[in-house]
Amino acid sequence: MKLKLGIGNKILMTMLAVAVPFLIIFSILILNTVEEILKANVTRQITRLAEKSADNLNDLIERSKTLLLTIAISPSVTDLIEARELESPEKIKQSIHNLEEYFLKLQKLNDIIQAIRFIDEKGNVWVKVREGKIIPRKGPLIANLGIRAVSIKKDRDFFKKTMLLNNGEVWISNLEKGWMEGQKKWCPAMVRFSTPLFFSNGKRAGILIINVWGKQVGKMINRLISPQEGMAFLIERNLLDEKRNGIFLFHKKCSCEFGNQTGSHITVFQRFPDFITKAWMHTDKGIILNPKTKDILAHRFFSPYHSKKRGWVVVVQANSSFFMAPLTIIENRIIISALLMVLLAVLAALYFAQSITEPIKQVIDGTHRISQNLSNRISIKSTDEIGILAQKINNMASQLQKNIEERKKLDAQIYQSEKLASIGEMAAGLAHELNTPLSNIKAIASLSKKDLDTGKINLDAVKEDLNDIKEQTEKCSEIISGLLSFARKRNPEFALFNINDLIEKALSLLRLKIEKKGVTVRFQKNEDPLSVNVDANQIQQVFVNILLNALDVLDFGGLITIISEKAGNHLKISIKDNGPGIPPDIMPKIFNPFFSTKEVGKGTGLGLSVSYGIVKNHGGTIEVQSKPGQGTTFTVKLPMNSLQNNGNDK
Repeated sequence: MKLKLGIGNKILMTMLAVAVPFLIIFSILILNTVEEILKANVTRQITRLAEKSADNLNDLIERSKTLLLTIAISPSVTDLIEARELESPEKIKQSIHNLEEYFLKLQKLNDIIQAIRFIDEKGNVWVKVREGKIIPRKGPLIANLGIRAVSIKKDRDFFKKTMLLNNGEVWISNLEKGWMEGQKKWCPAMVRFSTPLFFSNGKRAGILIINVWGKQVGKMINRLISPQEGMAFLIERNLLDEKRNGIFLFHKKCSCEFGNQTGSHITVFQRFPDFITKAWMHTDKGIILNPKTKDILAHRFFSPYHSKKRGWVVVVQANSSFFMAPLTIIENRIIISALLMVLLAVLAALYFAQSITEPIKQVIDGTHRISQNLSNRISIKSTDEIGILAQKINNMASQLQKNIEERKKLDAQIYQSEKLASIGEMAAGLAHELNTPLSNIKAIASLSKKDLDTGKINLDAVKEDLNDIKEQTEKCSEIISGLLSFARKRNPEFALFNINDLIEKALSLLRLKIEKKGVTVRFQKNEDPLSVNVDANQIQQVFVNILLNALDVLDFGGLITIISEKAGNHLKISIKDNGPGIPPDIMPKIFNPFFSTKEVGKGTGLGLSVSYGIVKNHGGTIEVQSKPGQGTTFTVKLPMNSLQNNGNDK
């Protein structure tokens, strides 16, 4: 025997089958969205931090270079160079003393300077101030002057390279720990900046050096991000020196810093995957996710040496455990909420199965039948709330059916009344149009009668007169036929028509009014036939309404431009006038029924409202663009590919 599930079990299984996958998918989407938002926020933050740090490093380098070049042209430095040119021992000694005092004051005023040195062209250090002290001159004697140097640096790399520079150029050393004679430990990290000095005759007089504390850079790095959020560090990119490439210049663990000098030999290549270090060593900036730790790392390369192969890389690392902590809280809450929702779904399923499922199904089925045919009704005899609901729906369907029928009648009356109003506006011109051929007929008939009265009958002349009368009569008939066709009340009839022909017919109906107003009409037709499935009479009415509005606002000599063209799957008809335009406060009201800016008795206020309804029933759109003083453009779009029904609502 085949087991059949009861309605309660069916609803329960259905709701669980829907609710559980939905909750799982919804939870995954929420968690993924939150994760992406958290990652995006953290990424923006650490990117800004890395960029800001690189900019600050650049500012520090530029300020140090500017400071060095400023010192190089200071009076104290130039006085010593001039004294050397004069070869006056006494003046040289006084200049050295002045320069020592100047360097000492300068070093005390600027905390980024660790030391300042003046070195002559032979490598003799004449003046040196370091960490707030003037270093005594206990080195070898300087020839012919009887003055001792502080020390000799002629064999040092920085001296040789600086002596090759031009005036105003600056040599910058590596960022590295210093080494002072007589000391057992490395001194804190620093960067040397040096520039050449010249005598007045252009010969080299030596170099000027300042040592800038690296701790200034370390402060910038250490305050970028809190330890809870992550860490920041500075590494060196040096593709020219394998020993320095990838070393940590600053790190939260001091044991990592300057591994090439301290003997630890720690580099980024030992701490991070190859694809991460490759990006740091070959790209200027970027964001990388560490797949092992899920940490996000932002890096920014900066080179004080103006070289892609040598410089410093600022790295800001955001800890995933910190920025993903809110995700764990949200995940727990989602799980609890999902379980509660499943429980509620089960309870709701059981309740619906026991009480209202079947009546609701009857109401749904009945409502569906009503949606297909308004004459159908819901057959339910229940007297509870569902029965009352069914009765209300039946009443609503009856009233809706009645309203639709009345609306159809009203729309037909409005459409016809607006058409008659348009005919009224054209009446004077049509009367004149008919009067001309009728006058011709009268004149021809009078002449023929006169010939008959006098007995002068010329058969050829009579035939010619009769042909003229026939021609004029046909012209009158054509005018009246066009007017009657336009005015006749009839049901919508959809067929394929060339839209250009419909525009031409609308213009022919308004020809006399156009001529009377002295308005020029330019009709720019598309070269290909533009056929569309429409009710020709209704669409012609739309064009007449828009053109009448344009003629009413134009003065003598005005211009109306009509353009018909294809626009994708639609036909686009633009009717533009160069009139005064529509004020912005009136623009939202122009399609409202009975709204008119014309004088009383000169318009029904239904023209644009009726036109809007006609175009909408054809599956198209009508839009207006206007600026005061710049004219108005009405744009009608009609679908080319969708076949229309007979225009009646079912």
